[in-house]
Amino acid sequence: MNFTVTVDDQHRPAIQEVAERLRSCGMEVDRVLDQVGMITGSASEDCRPEMEAVEGVSSVDGEARYLLPPPDSEIQ
Repeated sequence: MNFTVTVDDQHRPAIQEVAERLRSCGMEVDRVLDQVGMITGSASEDCRPEMEAVEGVSSVDGEARYLLPPPDSEIQ
């Protein structure tokens, strides 16, 4: 599952260290966005509680997925 992790303001200067801690929790970090204080990557849903407990993490948001019905279905 893809995640976006928001780093709190106090830990933004150390965002690379927060990213390393997330890696140790099992997150495969794709991008570290220093300017906005966010880290994106993927991990199993089971890793979420451990990622939320990392010092400096403000929130962990999973990717929202939507499944639309086929165009020829009755309900649109």
